[in-house]
Amino acid sequence: MTGSNDNLKKWVIYHRHDNVGFITLNRPEKRNAMNVGLWDCLNSAIQDAENDSEARVIILKGEGKSFCAGLDLSPENDLIPMITGSPSATQKVEFYKIVKRIQGYHTRLERLSQPTIACLHGHCLGAGLELALCCDFRLCSIETVFGLPEATLAIITDVGGLQRLPKVVGQGHAREIAFRGHKFDSQRAREINLVNHVFPDKTTMEAEAMKMAQEIADNPPLAVQGAKDVFLYNQHVPIDQALDFNAARSSMIMPSEDIFEAFSAYMQKRKGNFKGA
Repeated sequence: MTGSNDNLKKWVIYHRHDNVGFITLNRPEKRNAMNVGLWDCLNSAIQDAENDSEARVIILKGEGKSFCAGLDLSPENDLIPMITGSPSATQKVEFYKIVKRIQGYHTRLERLSQPTIACLHGHCLGAGLELALCCDFRLCSIETVFGLPEATLAIITDVGGLQRLPKVVGQGHAREIAFRGHKFDSQRAREINLVNHVFPDKTTMEAEAMKMAQEIADNPPLAVQGAKDVFLYNQHVPIDQALDFNAARSSMIMPSEDIFEAFSAYMQKRKGNFKGA
């Protein structure tokens, strides 16, 4: 991990406003291109979100002209000498270890207890798309360009995109995106359900993301987080096992203070005040 620790910490910022947390890629001069240092900072920000008991929803976004332009191909990325240098057993082992570490960061984001919303603009390419796929759903502005260009660079997409993309868009679309390495626009992304909504510009998208985040945050958090647990569990097991977990997870939150508040609010036609208890 190159550079000073103080500078690197600024590459990804975590903060919270009310009950909504924000993980922000903050390397705009590089269009938030990913290198090992930025990934390590991302992991710290994810940990901050993980530990923030007041955050009920997390928004992932990027500063500057792009969400993320993909892998940083400049020499300051510790991966580049490994990719372009002379092959050796040591090089292969070290590369494997770094990739496994970065895969773990993505899985950690995917498994956050809070629902996550990715706000995408400008470029969402390669490593950026792999990162966005870890979120529960994705929004974009109309000019956003998507793609997995790794095949055109003679490398394999390797930190989760080939596993998560088919679950979102289906095998056929995922394989086309990976094999062609082409770029495609927001209209195509919406057609294949890669994104939930397309907005006319970044400002509108972020405002609508906040509305959605607040709507989620206003719901009883035990129910929302329980539903996310079930969705995550569903991915790895047969339906009978998933249904059994669903029943068990539902039982875990009954009764609760929030259930009584929800019923009272419904009967009194008012907004509920939920505490996650």
